[in-house]
This record gives sequence, structure tokens and C-alpha cells, in this order.
Amino acid sequence: MKITPPVSDFGTTFSGFAYAYRSSPEIITNDSWPQQIGPLKTNTVLQYDSNYQNVTKWGNPALAQRQSRRNGDSSSSKTVELFKLHLGNIPQNEKPPLPRQLSYDKAISDYLRELGKLIKETISTRWQGIKFFEHVLLVISIPAEFDDRAKDTMRKCLYNAGLTNSKESNKVEFTTEPEAAAIYCMRNLEGQNKPISINESFMVVDCGGGTVDLTTRKLLRDNKLSEITERTGGFCGGFYVDREFIKFLSRRLGQSTINLLKENNYGQMQYMIQQFCQKSKFHFTGNINDFNSFEFDIEEICPILKQYCKDDIKEKMEDNDWIIDINFEDIKSMFDPVVGKIIRLIRGQLNSSKNKCSAIFLVGGFSESKYLQMRVKEEFGKLVPSIIIPKQPIAAIIYYN
Repeated sequence: MKITPPVSDFGTTFSGFAYAYRSSPEIITNDSWPQQIGPLKTNTVLQYDSNYQNVTKWGNPALAQRQSRRNGDSSSSKTVELFKLHLGNIPQNEKPPLPRQLSYDKAISDYLRELGKLIKETISTRWQGIKFFEHVLLVISIPAEFDDRAKDTMRKCLYNAGLTNSKESNKVEFTTEPEAAAIYCMRNLEGQNKPISINESFMVVDCGGGTVDLTTRKLLRDNKLSEITERTGGFCGGFYVDREFIKFLSRRLGQSTINLLKENNYGQMQYMIQQFCQKSKFHFTGNINDFNSFEFDIEEICPILKQYCKDDIKEKMEDNDWIIDINFEDIKSMFDPVVGKIIRLIRGQLNSSKNKCSAIFLVGGFSESKYLQMRVKEEFGKLVPSIIIPKQPIAAIIYYN
């Protein structure tokens, strides 16, 4: 049996799993989560008790909630997210903050434990009497830039989560996210007028929440693939647009205001980012005719910010009824540094290949951004005949790992 738990899917922002019986072609992607039915992934988020010892919620139900007017931000539940980024080789000051009481490997282990409970329950319901540690092979996809230290940490966390019975278990395999995505993209073209012929090459760009991973492959006979460039990647996923939004607020409200919010009410900062994503980020196409300006109402979304503003900023914001108008150019300026890095990564892959690239596949959650799609087509549409966003790009890696 093969099962895929935290695939690119133990993702920075979303996670999921799929499973199959080794002798059967049927691949089943889980779509049943705590308080959710239908999505192929759930949020990579944990909610802890006040001491960060025990998980009280995970996935979508653990997302930060709007500040209670009656109780302020005095909830004893603590929300933690983005902990996967601590596995990456990025500067310490760029890694998202974690509470002092919580290490990143404990957070990863705790999340995998909750995900693992669901995996075991799902598998045992479908195949009664199965011996998990004996019969189940875990296939974990990881970013291309993960080093041996990150893989060792993942093995330790899988063991701590109860998904393996040994840190050196031979029931765990790692595959890179771009490799898994490449297989998915070829399967996705079966039965269609394929834009790729034998011996032609194509690129897969996996745009996740934290990382973007790229690989260029050549299609061989019998649907086999060869790798013709070194896999590359970078930390320029959708999370980094959220970070640009926080920088924008820092310029309007003062860096000290945002620092105090982050230190004292991190859950409210998370909620603020959720509102930005739902009301503006997810809808941004890059076409000014499609754009509706976003009124960021501080009193409605994050009232506790008011107490952290310095007097001169407070006076100015009171004149504006504590509303910040965010226009088209503001949103575009949040996307552009991130999208620009992705464009440079794609160009680097094209330049490093001696073969003409017949197609670019965009997969991963951030690839659903209409603005990112538009920019990639603008930059490379004349160089590459086909730029394709497969169906269900957010689930590409789990589905065909």
C-alpha cells in the first residue's frame, strides 16, 4: 500500500493526503476534515492551550478568530502557523515567530500527529485489519531545497507523531515536490490533445504557500520522464505577499505599532491577514477594471491596533475614522516583489536548459493567483508555446505523488 500524508502537503499553509492500494490504479484524495467536507487540503494551523503543551484544534477550525469585544484578546487558546518555514535554509530573522515555549519541531510533530490520526482512521476504515507500521508506505514530498538536516528533522517528527515506529523506518520515502508535480501534470494531459510530444521538454513550477519549486523534464517513451536541469527553488510563495501587506501597514501605522501587535496579540495579526486574503489578495487579477478598492477598517478587523499607535498616527487615523483605503497600486506593489522572484526563477530554468521548453505547468496553491498567471503568460508566452494551469492545481502534488 502507498499513502501520501504530509506531501507538499505538509505545506506551509495547507496540507492534505491521498492513498492507494499498490495493485490498484485508484488514487483517493482525502476530502473530509475537522468541520470541513469537500476541500482536498486543510490549513496547516494549530491551536494550543495557554501553555502550548496540548493541541486543542487543528486545521481550519484552528484559524485565528476575530477579537471578542467583550473579552478583548484574552482567549487562553493560542494559534500557531507557518512553522514549516523553520525547516528551510533562510535567515533566522526571516522565519515567522514562534512562542518561546514552543519549538518548531514540536509544532511539526504535533501537526503530523493530528494529521496522522486522521490518516490511520481513514485507512483502517477502508482496509479493516490493516497493520499500519507493517503495511503502509509513507511517501512524503519535500521542497527541492530541503537539505539532509531538514529530512532528518522530518523523520524525527514523523516518529514523534506516531506515524513511524522508528526514526530510520524503511516505510518512509521522500520525493521532491517538483518531481511529484511533474508526474501529475503528465497524467493530467492523458486523453487530451497533448501539447508535449516524445523527446520534448516541459517545466513544472510549483507555487506553494512558502516555497516555489521548479523542475524541467523531458518526456520519453511509455510516459517516462528524464530530468534535464537541476531542480531549483526559492522562498517566494503566497505567504510572502502577506508579509508585504504587513510591511504596508507598518508604513501607515508605524513599525512599533505592528511590532507590539506581533508580540502581544499575534492571533489578531493572523486574523488581520486572513481578512486581507479573503477580501483582496485572492481576488486580485492585475486588471484595474476588475479591482474594487479595499477599505481596511481597523475598528472592525483589528481594534486592538488602536492602543499601540503613537499619538501623531492616532490623530491622523481618527480623522480617517480608522479606515485605510488600499488601492490597486497598493495591492500590486505587494504582489510584484514576490511575482518578480518567481519570474526570475522561471527565466533561470529556461536559460539553464539547452532544450526548447514546450510547456510550463503552474501548480500549487499560489498558482491559482490570476495575477501570477497573467504575469507568467506575459513574460514567457512568446517563448513557450503552452502555459497550463491543470485542474485542481492546489492538489497536484498529493494526487500523483
